[in-house]
Amino acid sequence: MLVKASLLLLIYIPSLVFASSLQNGDAEKINRYANLTHAVLYEWNYPSELSNEDILQQLKQSKIQSDESDISVVFRHVIALSNAQHVDAPKVPVVIKEVLLDRHWQALKRADIKTYAFLKAYHIYIKGFNDFKGSVKRLSSTVPALYSLKNDLLRSGNKVAIITVSMWIASELIDTAPIQAINEIEFALPHLPSEPSGNKLVMEINLVDAHNDLADLYLNLNVPSKSAEHAKKFITLKRQYHSLETTDFLFAISTLNRLGKFDEALELIEEARDSAPVDDHFESVFLDMFEMSIYGSRLREGDKAKLTELSTRVLNSSVLFPNESADIKPTANAIYNAVNGNDEEFNYSILQLEEAFEKKYSSTPLKNKAVLNRYLILKHIYNIRGDIENAFSYQEKYQLALLNSHGEKFQSASGIKLDLLSKDIELAEYRQKELLSLQQEKVGLTGDKANLRTAVFALIAVICLMITSWLWLAKKQSDKQANTDSLTGALTRRAMLRQLKALLKRHPSSCLALLDIDHFKRINDKYGHAVGDEVLSTFSDIIRQRIRKSDLVCRYGGEEFLIYFEHSTEQEVTAILDELNNSFSSKTNWSTTNKALTVSFSSGVVALNGTTNSESVIKLCDDLLYKAKNRGRSRVESTTLAHSY
Repeated sequence: MLVKASLLLLIYIPSLVFASSLQNGDAEKINRYANLTHAVLYEWNYPSELSNEDILQQLKQSKIQSDESDISVVFRHVIALSNAQHVDAPKVPVVIKEVLLDRHWQALKRADIKTYAFLKAYHIYIKGFNDFKGSVKRLSSTVPALYSLKNDLLRSGNKVAIITVSMWIASELIDTAPIQAINEIEFALPHLPSEPSGNKLVMEINLVDAHNDLADLYLNLNVPSKSAEHAKKFITLKRQYHSLETTDFLFAISTLNRLGKFDEALELIEEARDSAPVDDHFESVFLDMFEMSIYGSRLREGDKAKLTELSTRVLNSSVLFPNESADIKPTANAIYNAVNGNDEEFNYSILQLEEAFEKKYSSTPLKNKAVLNRYLILKHIYNIRGDIENAFSYQEKYQLALLNSHGEKFQSASGIKLDLLSKDIELAEYRQKELLSLQQEKVGLTGDKANLRTAVFALIAVICLMITSWLWLAKKQSDKQANTDSLTGALTRRAMLRQLKALLKRHPSSCLALLDIDHFKRINDKYGHAVGDEVLSTFSDIIRQRIRKSDLVCRYGGEEFLIYFEHSTEQEVTAILDELNNSFSSKTNWSTTNKALTVSFSSGVVALNGTTNSESVIKLCDDLLYKAKNRGRSRVESTTLAHSY
């Protein structure tokens, strides 16, 4: 018996050693392939630390091309698919040897379920992106598929794999259904890694970025306590694992100021100053303005002297401000006169500030944010002056503008079948807590008119309840959608389609053009959603400034725009679109990033020639647009219909 047992051990132990070495080898190989894939997804054809040549060398060293394993098939397909839309740029020369099958995915799932979760989720996203040519219409395909993947992984019990898919779902919903995006990120939050690991793909889903996303989402939803909570956690983690930049503090400073936690906000201002480059005078002025906003809200003894000191420093600054920041010095001047000037000097400074606001509004793509910012600044300036009635008036305007902004945004989510009610109720509870906190700390308007201040808070309470109710009612009231897209100022798709039928009958010699911004998803991924929003708004502004009053433009979906050109030929419209592309691609400086960025668009044009079937014409425009994308982007493909079409 002992002899048999010994023989079994002699057979079994080497087998264990071999299995262990195979697993270790697989783990090392998967990390190597994952890091290569990460470089391709996030660095290929982008200005970054890794050049295309560096990535090609990494591709060669990985030996993935000669690997015949099931796992390598998955990585090769994902790399190739990520390059599928790179018509006008180099592609990674990866060789596809066989069709990607479920057995290949299952092999990766058994070997490394975390990497499997990331790649499978990305595969769903990029396939939808390619199939729908980058349109937001892909959500009807990608979101259900991602939820199905998440449900499958829930049975595995691997938390990192599950939350990886949750974060991909949030990424897809962040613009159209922000509350559901918050729900997914909050679900993932307790299990997200914060420390770097050897697998860069897995580390793309991390705690640091999640807290920053939540701070942004909650601030946009006007829930400063939750925004501050996540902004502070983001700073703590960034400080621990990375180097802090000045912009990393902005969410936290803004939310702490709104909550009346002025001392904390001032401490962060000082830390932000320490993080700013020594020779960056613009950032110094920027922080001076933030510091003034804190003293202007607090107004303790000595704060008006600080306001005088800071406003004088800004006014004496030699920094040249772009149109997007045209209100900085006029704001500082108005604050200075609110503290020190007579009525004539103060009123004149307000007049100058209003002119600066108009200049800024005409040049910025972020119209809604500009309006909200204007009302808040004027409220604070009148509060500093002691003019409570005017401060009250601008507080009211701010809240109503915020209500309209939220209403438009949440209507856009009506096409996605999601249950948002439970999260909206939770949001209402947060809003009530915010109001109580503000009342207890006596934050807001100052002065002797206690009854007026009570009225202000009562109004805020009513409006907050109205906003909260709107968040879940808007989903059921899609028939009341606004005619104008809140971000771009263009018509909504519904408003455009409603008018097209009559227009095509009245004006048979017209054209339709479908435009799509090239590589827009990459811009969002690389530079952030604020830059993406600015690109969309700028694009819309350029179009609306060029077309005639008789023409119409709508935001057709995501980064797609549909233009109706009245009484125009194919050749005339093609020339206009070429002109628009030159104007758009010549812009390299953006207010939301300090990096130079050039953007173009592709388009498909159809001259109607008597056709009144708008659906068929738009479908043909879409086909021509796809053709333009495949032929190198930044170009126009056009046709004139036969009358019988």
